[in-house]
Amino acid sequence: MEAATLPRSASDRTTLRRVITASGLGTVLEYFDYASYSYLATTLATVFFPTEDHSVALMSTFAVFALSFLVRPLGAFVWGILGDRVGRKRILATTILLMSGSTFLIGFLPGYASIGFAAPVLLLLLRMTQSFSAAGEYAGASTFIAEYAPDRNRGLLISVVPLGSAIGFLAASIMATVFYAVLPPESMQAWGWRIPFLVAGPVGLIGLYLRFRLEETPQFRAAVEKEKARIAASRSGVVPTASPLDRGRHVLAAIPSMGKLLLVMSLNAGGYYLLLSYIPTYLIEQEKMSEASSNLVVTISLVVYLAMVPAAAHLSDRLGRKRTLLISSVAFILLSYPLMMLFSGASVVLAVVVLLVFLAIFSLNDAVFPAFFTEMLSTRSRYVGFALPFNIGAMLFGGVAPYIGTWLIHATGNPQAPAFFLIGVAALSLIGVLISRETARKPLEA
Repeated sequence: MEAATLPRSASDRTTLRRVITASGLGTVLEYFDYASYSYLATTLATVFFPTEDHSVALMSTFAVFALSFLVRPLGAFVWGILGDRVGRKRILATTILLMSGSTFLIGFLPGYASIGFAAPVLLLLLRMTQSFSAAGEYAGASTFIAEYAPDRNRGLLISVVPLGSAIGFLAASIMATVFYAVLPPESMQAWGWRIPFLVAGPVGLIGLYLRFRLEETPQFRAAVEKEKARIAASRSGVVPTASPLDRGRHVLAAIPSMGKLLLVMSLNAGGYYLLLSYIPTYLIEQEKMSEASSNLVVTISLVVYLAMVPAAAHLSDRLGRKRTLLISSVAFILLSYPLMMLFSGASVVLAVVVLLVFLAIFSLNDAVFPAFFTEMLSTRSRYVGFALPFNIGAMLFGGVAPYIGTWLIHATGNPQAPAFFLIGVAALSLIGVLISRETARKPLEA
């Protein structure tokens, strides 16, 4: 069976719908956890890092957020290699179970007032477990859908994964907005912050059930059959016996592509966590908005963003991945600082408008890169080739984004300083896109 025909075997709409639902749900859960942690940062700082200097407590909270990303490259390597060897389905079932379980346990942690220094240590350990398991989630979900999707609209179908991450952020933002609006600070610190993490338990079980009902992708099954035929031929002496280096040739061949993808990932990781994780805290600390108002800004913006993601993905199916990604990088380089200036003294309405402009530019990267990544790689290295640059990028540019945003303002005294971070990652992404090839509307490499 030729690689070009494999995605068309997913013409059964019921199968494709199950694939999209099961793949997207794990992404919703992953980003709901990350967003909940960020949106509740001011409360978590008080619960786990009590100190006379609130800025130090807040930076400590974001430091735990950043440190948990250190294990993501390891998780990407483990889950990626296993996903390319034993299959996408098994790994996606495992990751959602570990991810939801560790998130669920965070909701039961005692605070610093109860157990002292052990509280932030346990928080860090559970966050690292969550990050390790989540390292295989986004790449696996994107790969799974890509290997079912038709060539002509692969970008639109895979956009359910970034759409799922936006839904996760939106759900967390709505919950945080409501909690800060109706609960007094004492209740938020006592029990309110726990609820978003406890929600992960039942959601994870639903996702696990849906994923167990799926079949392995046709593209992966064909690759496995080809590998079995090669092994049989080597044993019979028809072809030379494969060496350990031969068995890893797929990963080695993908290294140049992974380098380009890491550059492209810099903007996605940095932009996502700065714009969607850090902005609520930025509006609270720098613009003196209330917690409820700052989360309302993000909530309204995310509702509109849900429509931007599939629109941008559809555009890339027509215009091409490379052109769409280029537009996003250049726009961030030119507009980040002027847009950050508009946040100064902004009302809720103006802050929503500014964030929406940011997100419109960002959607041209966020909605497009999953399809771009899967199309740059071959079947036997697609999972690990996607997971490694995605998670290394998240570690280098994503987890540190809120911390760097806070540090830049503290070091320079300039409230617009986080824009320099956005400009830097956009420049890196621009380089990665320029040295990459166009991939849209072409068959996946077998």
